[in-house]
Amino acid sequence: MNGSSPEGGMMVRLLDLGRVSHLHSQSVYHAVAYCATDRSPGTIILLTPKEPYVSIGFHQVLEKDIDLEYCRESGLPIVRREVGGGSVYLDSDQLFFQCVFPWEKAPKRVDFLYKKFLQPAVNAYRALGIDAQHLPGHDIQVQERKICGTGAGRIGEASVVVGNIMFDFNYGEMSRILKVGSEPFRDMIHDSMQIYVSSLKRELGAAPDRDEVKKVLVREFGHVLGEPLQEGDLTPDELRMVDRIDSRFRDPKWLFQKGGKISSFTKITADVRVRETPCVTPGGTLNILIRLKKDVIDGIRITGRLLSSPADFSDLEKRLVGMSLEGEHLPGILESFFREKDLFSAGLGPEDLLRALSADHN
Repeated sequence: MNGSSPEGGMMVRLLDLGRVSHLHSQSVYHAVAYCATDRSPGTIILLTPKEPYVSIGFHQVLEKDIDLEYCRESGLPIVRREVGGGSVYLDSDQLFFQCVFPWEKAPKRVDFLYKKFLQPAVNAYRALGIDAQHLPGHDIQVQERKICGTGAGRIGEASVVVGNIMFDFNYGEMSRILKVGSEPFRDMIHDSMQIYVSSLKRELGAAPDRDEVKKVLVREFGHVLGEPLQEGDLTPDELRMVDRIDSRFRDPKWLFQKGGKISSFTKITADVRVRETPCVTPGGTLNILIRLKKDVIDGIRITGRLLSSPADFSDLEKRLVGMSLEGEHLPGILESFFREKDLFSAGLGPEDLLRALSADHN
């Protein structure tokens, strides 16, 4: 089947696959991408995983990011995808949309790529009564709450953009699958997601009918791409490629491959990150849990014990919320607090806290 640029109008294939295995929910769009040529049609894939699982980004270090013991005990399979992004808990409360277009017929700039293929989801949310927006950083949000997880990349000769319509979201499982340094930090991740991640059920009071949502989404893809979507099937070549991708994704060497960058932050949305940082000093060790919104402190908890005195930093926590880590007033706030509490003799200085607060925040 021949195609042309989405901007000039092209035949767009719709693969509505319904409920599929967790493995196929990832391997199908990879297979379609690897089979794509410059003569292939653009393809929109809609599907939902039958069972819950964990998906990790291509560059992640599995054993550093995921609580493997918990996933084994819970029977949660793990799949490493070829597009980037973080660890996500995925289940049947999500409708995946996966856009696979020949590289030469899709926008080259990643911001234009996201804008093109996420706009239908934005329009669908709005048609359902939710004031969604696509903001820089690739999230789709309603007010400040993320309501669609997204990812993009080049696979073979195709550009790929993936996202989900979230009917509901399991905050508990999402926070539980992550490998964290302490349970208080897990609690902060959980609480942060409750503040900054949403769903159709949360926004509307009840999740709408799945088939109706799917119809709206298909319609909006047709409007944005300039052509009605034409239902089709996977080709024999694509089916064979699905089998090959399935085998790769099952291979422990693929799942546990080395490399990648380990971030000190856990990402909640494009703008919101949380981190746990120890502050070790001659006078004792403190533990700092911090949530940043861009570079502004949105939440913080400082716990621990100094050798010379009990440590109560609740007043400092209140002063720090709303402060920029790059702001000129932060050192003065720390200095003032230490002077008022006479903590200079405790073997801990304001410069120690400043160093811990500012570590790896860029």
